[in-house]
Amino acid sequence: MGMRSIVLSKHGPPERFVERDAEAPSAGAGELVLSVRASGVNFADILQRLGFYANADKPPYVMGFEVAGDVAQVGAGVEGFAVGDRVVGMVRAGGYAELARLPAGAAFGIPDSISYVQAAALPVNYLTAWFCLFDMGHLKRGEKVLIQGGAGGVGTAAIQLAREAGAVIFATVGSDEKVAYLREAGVDHPINYTTVKFDAEVRERIGERGLDLVLDAVGGDTLRRGYELLAPLGRLVSYGLSDAVAGPRRSLLKLARAWWKTPRFRPLSLIDRNVGVWGFHLALLRGREDRIAAAMREIVQRVEAGQLKPVIARTFPLTARGAADAHRFIHERRNIGKVLLCE
Repeated sequence: MGMRSIVLSKHGPPERFVERDAEAPSAGAGELVLSVRASGVNFADILQRLGFYANADKPPYVMGFEVAGDVAQVGAGVEGFAVGDRVVGMVRAGGYAELARLPAGAAFGIPDSISYVQAAALPVNYLTAWFCLFDMGHLKRGEKVLIQGGAGGVGTAAIQLAREAGAVIFATVGSDEKVAYLREAGVDHPINYTTVKFDAEVRERIGERGLDLVLDAVGGDTLRRGYELLAPLGRLVSYGLSDAVAGPRRSLLKLARAWWKTPRFRPLSLIDRNVGVWGFHLALLRGREDRIAAAMREIVQRVEAGQLKPVIARTFPLTARGAADAHRFIHERRNIGKVLLCE
């Protein structure tokens, strides 16, 4: 039995996606195979395609970290799942395909009230936001948090979670249209970083008191400026390096500049300021699957209860052309919320 998959043939621009027939995966012990109905597209996928993502496979391979669909096969020793169950889950790779194999421990049942598109928008973005805000950021009610890239997938998720937690929210975006979205989303202090310097704007609004928490996926000089805004006992969580990407084509010079501008932190400098710096990478959170599962179950429950609602920017066909168009859409910074591929 075969299946259609979307293969990254070579690192480079979005045109490097091709469709190929492949052998259908079989569920091994402790595994499930899903018939994929929706697959999330993340900024990490952009970095993978350009060859800037550590621990990724070498082309040709099938990308995609998260999928939602119906259980097609149940492997030996798996309990709690049956063929036909509606499931969302995480995969190391392989989400851009008709069928995807994943560990049963990384799969979660979804109720009928949550669509496949909504479900596929949850794992990477909401888990990243959850761990950055709460497990590492220790966000408390009334604290001031700055969310860089507030209109992206993680940004929209973090805003919803921070709002529920009772935080005072600052968020940056790159257009007035996105500023309008932030206001509607309940952000207390939306900032268009293309028209003002975000750090000067934050200082003007809060004075020298500083921020309690900064979430940063940009890196480079933006990370340094966010760090300098921290109040005593403030925390900075870094979870990406989007400053390394200038456009749809690979630029080693841009990567080198972003890497060079990103600050390095010394223990004594942190002591002097009474602040902390964290780094987070969901795909490398090995050995803490229990924490991931607990957070994911809580997120699904909150979506079902209407407390959280994934923001869907746009869906594209689950084809090579659809994948290329989705990547271009993200490159152009057009998305407010999540981008997905659907059958």
